[in-house]
Amino acid sequence: MLPDRGLVRGRIVSCSGDAAMSLALQVVSRATQDGSWLAAVGVDHLGLVAAHEHRVALERLVVVNPGDVVGDWVAAVGIAVEGFGVVLLNVPRGLSARDAQRITTRIQSRRAVAVCVDSTRRVAGGQGLVPDVVLHTTTVAWHGIDEGSGHVRSREVCVEVSGRRVARPSRHTLHHVG
Repeated sequence: MLPDRGLVRGRIVSCSGDAAMSLALQVVSRATQDGSWLAAVGVDHLGLVAAHEHRVALERLVVVNPGDVVGDWVAAVGIAVEGFGVVLLNVPRGLSARDAQRITTRIQSRRAVAVCVDSTRRVAGGQGLVPDVVLHTTTVAWHGIDEGSGHVRSREVCVEVSGRRVARPSRHTLHHVG
């Protein structure tokens, strides 16, 4: 689904939609399994059980909660990019264009990979971080719920792939069990 067959160093990937976190965890999981360290900065809705279920190597995950002050978030991201190969970000509202450009430049110069998570269509580009690849998710169907009762067994998610580093936008349907 990702162009160039995976995560590319120095690039920004944006995951949005109703399955944004699940997809973001799936995107970073292989990197952690292959030995990369992952810093999750400002992702207060990250569940460690969910990360484990998506095969993120928890022993290579550091969670950073910089609080609600945008300046603290910017500083935390700057430090994380210096020391980690992959950063999982929740871009705060109010990020200035200047700070966004500094973060983007640091990601590129340190050859880190940034994966931004947003459950709305307010993808990172709307806040000044211009993603190279945008993965927007929409749940197509839930399986296991029969007329309002039962347990969810799986769901189908449509992923729209676009962005400035994508030669041709595409759509994929994923079947997620669990």
